[in-house]
Amino acid sequence: MRLLEFNLDAGGANPQAKTPPKTRPKPAVRPVKLAKPPVTPHRPAQLYPLNTPETAARARKPIDLEQLQQRIEELERRILARSGATPEHPVSHDLEVLKKRVLRLQQSVHAELWAARQREHTMLEMLSKPSFKTQVTQRLTKFWREQLPAVGHWLMRSSQGWWKDCQPEWWAAFAKAWQESLDKARGVQRH
Repeated sequence: MRLLEFNLDAGGANPQAKTPPKTRPKPAVRPVKLAKPPVTPHRPAQLYPLNTPETAARARKPIDLEQLQQRIEELERRILARSGATPEHPVSHDLEVLKKRVLRLQQSVHAELWAARQREHTMLEMLSKPSFKTQVTQRLTKFWREQLPAVGHWLMRSSQGWWKDCQPEWWAAFAKAWQESLDKARGVQRH
């Protein structure tokens, strides 16, 4: 059995024929379909330590700021020659904008160089510090060779000083008791 679609606006009593869906007009410019890049299998990244022969250095062409400035000056001379030496020419405005861009580029290059020097300085400081194990070993060796003997010498000196300082108080009684014990052992009696 087939179900009929009814017009809901008129109370749903009138069956309606199925109308085709409204289509949008096609745009004047056709969208470009981009090809999907080929899928490459995932490779785990290989990490290289810094400053070793295995590190792959990217070959970048260095930016020559002097050459850029010379080219800008040459362009400025050409523009002024063509425009009849009138600096109000619209192309001279573009040249000023180009000069500002080169100046910003120069400043950013200097800032990057400064940041690279700072990173290099920080890395060299980190590399110059010995490892934790080495620091502990050095401190234990220093304690064993320098501080422990110094503590022993200090204890010896302080005990000798104490012996000399306390000797007058008890030495007389000790010497008298010793003499008496010697006399008793010899059998000599003193009056």
